[in-house]
Amino acid sequence: MKRLIVKFFNAYWLKEYIMLFRYYKLTSTLQRKKMLISVVDNRRNCQGLADRFKGIVSIYALSKALGMDFRCLYSYPFQLSDFLIPNEYNWLPEKDEISNSIKDVRFRIMRKELSVKRLTRVFPSNKQWHVYANVDYIEEINQLYNQDFQWGKLFHELFKPTKELEHKIQTQLSKVSGNDFIACAFRFQSMLGDFNEYNAKSLNENDKETLIEKNFIALKNIVESVNCLVLVTSDSTTFLSKAKLLDRVFTLPGKIVHVDCVTDEQNEVYMKLFVDFFMLSNAMKIYSIGTKQMYPSNFPVYAAKINDIPFERILIN
Repeated sequence: MKRLIVKFFNAYWLKEYIMLFRYYKLTSTLQRKKMLISVVDNRRNCQGLADRFKGIVSIYALSKALGMDFRCLYSYPFQLSDFLIPNEYNWLPEKDEISNSIKDVRFRIMRKELSVKRLTRVFPSNKQWHVYANVDYIEEINQLYNQDFQWGKLFHELFKPTKELEHKIQTQLSKVSGNDFIACAFRFQSMLGDFNEYNAKSLNENDKETLIEKNFIALKNIVESVNCLVLVTSDSTTFLSKAKLLDRVFTLPGKIVHVDCVTDEQNEVYMKLFVDFFMLSNAMKIYSIGTKQMYPSNFPVYAAKINDIPFERILIN
């Protein structure tokens, strides 16, 4: 009985109705038109930047399949429009377009264990559906609606860099003087003690050195096997400092943060996330390298999808 009660109170639908009555008004003077709205704010943990993009692009794809309007409300810990602006589709809401009434709004919390059918079975509906999603549902949407959506194409329909971000990207590209480069991405989380992620504990000093050396050797092997520059990205400044000792390796400047764990930085700090993402997307190929204890990040996976470039994971012992 206790397990059933716990399951009941952990149900997503209950959380959704709690959020609805907590954050929205009981009455509204205007009827808002129905639409799908992808939400990233401080009411829910939304994971890292790649996960946020997965959800946004998926909800956009669903809106196209259903012939519904789409908007994106991304306000935490920064305004997305400070870095990315509409490209072919205007996802920015107009004044008074988004309802704050219980009468008009329904929530959906979509996570990896859930099918997109949990959202699609509520249609047709005259509600505004405010959706928290961090999953790539493109394949499932294609199957359900006989579509051929491609993640990178959808991303480009939605987004282009602001002038400031584009300038920073071009500045980094100019440093390679038009030369081709590959990219190697390493995701240590808090294992090396130099990155804050959900207050996770770091390894002891001996294990840190062992892990750094394993990854450094793997990087060195790749550098020695190619005749081009190698961009190295990582969430560890410790590893980046060592990686730069190799010839033909270059890194990108800036403080490294996790977007779901740091809320009070200046936009210049968050800017690095976007510069890293787009620089990876400009490589000839991206490798994600790590041991089985390291997190298989989706950040380089989706950077590769932007421009449909080759991606490969390398698991080291």
